[in-house]
Amino acid sequence: MKLHKSTIHAAAAIATCFAAAATLSHTQPAFAQDAADSALEEVIVTASRREEALQDVALSVAVLDPAEYMDAGFRGLSDMLTFVPGVSVVDTGQPFFNNVYIRGINSQLAAGVASYVDEIPFGSSTVYTVPTPLDGTLLDLGTLDVMKGPQGTLYGASAMGGILKFNTREASLTDWTGSVSADLSSTNGGGLNQLYRVNANGPIATDTLGVSFTAFWNDKAGYIDNVAIPADGWDDYEYYGGSGSLRWAATDKLEIKLQALYQNSTQGGAATIQANHAQDALLPGKGPGEPWFGKYETGESTQNPTEYEATLYGLTVEYQFDFGKLTSVTSSQEMQYVRNVDVTVPYASFADLFFPQNAPHSSATLVGDLGFDKITQELRLTSNSSDTFEWIVGGFYTDEDAFNIQEVVLVPPEDFFFANFPSNYKETSLFATGTYYFSPNLDASVGVRYADYSNDVELVASGPLLAPLPLTEIDDSVTNYLFNLRYRASDQLSFYGRAASGYRPGGANFTLLDPNGQPLTNPFFEPDSMWSYEAGVKGISADGRFSYDVALFYLDWEDFIISVTRGGLTVAGNAESAASKGAEATLGFALTEALTLTGSVAYTRAELTADDPDLGGADGDRLPNSPDWQATLDLDYRFNLGDLPAYAGAAWRYKGDMVVGFAGYTDAAGNYWQPSAPRLNIESYNLIDLRAGVSWGNLDFALYVTNLLDEWAYMNFAPTFVAPSLATPTRPRTFGAVARWNFF
Repeated sequence: MKLHKSTIHAAAAIATCFAAAATLSHTQPAFAQDAADSALEEVIVTASRREEALQDVALSVAVLDPAEYMDAGFRGLSDMLTFVPGVSVVDTGQPFFNNVYIRGINSQLAAGVASYVDEIPFGSSTVYTVPTPLDGTLLDLGTLDVMKGPQGTLYGASAMGGILKFNTREASLTDWTGSVSADLSSTNGGGLNQLYRVNANGPIATDTLGVSFTAFWNDKAGYIDNVAIPADGWDDYEYYGGSGSLRWAATDKLEIKLQALYQNSTQGGAATIQANHAQDALLPGKGPGEPWFGKYETGESTQNPTEYEATLYGLTVEYQFDFGKLTSVTSSQEMQYVRNVDVTVPYASFADLFFPQNAPHSSATLVGDLGFDKITQELRLTSNSSDTFEWIVGGFYTDEDAFNIQEVVLVPPEDFFFANFPSNYKETSLFATGTYYFSPNLDASVGVRYADYSNDVELVASGPLLAPLPLTEIDDSVTNYLFNLRYRASDQLSFYGRAASGYRPGGANFTLLDPNGQPLTNPFFEPDSMWSYEAGVKGISADGRFSYDVALFYLDWEDFIISVTRGGLTVAGNAESAASKGAEATLGFALTEALTLTGSVAYTRAELTADDPDLGGADGDRLPNSPDWQATLDLDYRFNLGDLPAYAGAAWRYKGDMVVGFAGYTDAAGNYWQPSAPRLNIESYNLIDLRAGVSWGNLDFALYVTNLLDEWAYMNFAPTFVAPSLATPTRPRTFGAVARWNFF
């Protein structure tokens, strides 16, 4: 239903959206609508695998419009997710190698936050490749839904922490739309950033066949200088790709959709700097955590390019029976990631010990070639909406072949470190959910998913630092559950309670050896599991000018998978137990018909609940990469510039301090347990961004500034004992302009 200004304030309609979403920061359209004729559509989501109004979803969900963020200068997923409280992105400085944390749940190794393109799971299910979240640039997106907490009953093992669901615009069968845009910006200390996009959407045969496609090219100038090689703009990268879909309404009951996407990225070097590690000042005159060189300078001694390429094909078939809808989703995807990392400081001198006849070794580079081929099939039957009982039943299958080849290349060359780690992962699962309506105001849902999986792994290794692993099959099964209770007190107020379990499969590690040939790592790591408990309230004032969405949560996490540093390399390990608890709130205020203020705040306390000698962490220690506090404010003003619709806005983002590594501890018997990586506190920071835009017929123009005050802080820090750490600083102040021609 459209809400027109004649019946409700446009700003209040915006606030209504906030009443249904747990986290959502700014909701302005990409360009302003006419202030005299503003209209908004009701927000519909598919978090429960059926269409529901956002207000009715018994779950903490954020609905973001990627287009509006791009028009405000936010390019990557890490930028957009800073507006979602309870979500933290560990920016590694390498595209598509970032790790998403939701309520303290990590995806650093095993996939803990799943990505979906419409109904298709995107990325690997194992630890043997890399996390591959999309940034949305290559898609013709409608919305990005962020679902928090375990979603295992409907989405599987990879969704223990939550879901990033990229919803593409459906190909229209009636009308054509399309645009061409150019985005030019300049970053302090960098060069010209360029982003060009084209998209079109419309019918080939009216009411029967439609097509949608988008293509882009992005050239981002680097702002990190390498003082050793030397090289300015060390971290520049080129990114291009596109996506398309074909929609065929074969009959009034049968619809078929074909999808494809391709993305390619090349980066000269990571957007990281070298800094002292957490405990000792390795560089004279520099304290713990301080840069070795400048705030935007590195001294890596080898070239460190990265290349990333991914393709995905999907086929979705829907058939509407009288009683419900049958959905079949088939996909095939490939991903390859090649990266180079300078490891001269830890390994060149180490190699001197093993190969003294060729000492000294002047450089060492870790070269990685990782990727996977994957097919998935889901078959799902969804009942029609009902006032009494609704249900979903289905099955899922995946088969993934992954490869992970790692080699340390020395100068002069030696057979020092080589590993080939192939694996095959298969999973078969069955799932069902049901919702019973006790009354129009009260309903309950129950869900269950049984999964059986196998993982065949092998490690072919050479050199003094690795032990091979013969072909090994890892088998397991798990059952996940969901319980929801929802109460609608009125049209303006609803309450919900939710309990859900999550699970990730275990696997095998690189078997690292010390100089005496003794293992530094466990050859295998165990699966982890979780129960999540959440309660929330969503509401809007009677006059529609104030909305609120508040959620409380508690996560009980057993045997959780976490990264452990051994011999300078990161492998998977298990901590005994942890918990995460907190609260999140999103508020919307329609201050006037033209002025809207929205804000959000989140408190998350993620910590160990038992001493863990392997990590060197004590009961009560904070978990890495999860800030206690996050907050946002966004002010949006709609006006007419003469006869032209225009807007102006400002946003504030706050990310509280967080820790990396562990501090070590002494147990009751007086034994000291050293941390696997030293602890460092990453300080809090604030970012302020400005935006403005105007529309003139088919032309849209926007100006933006990100990081207005040029705030410098660490977004990520990887502390080590034996080498300078790599840290990712905030991107400096960036000025930009967007021009778009809507040719339909």
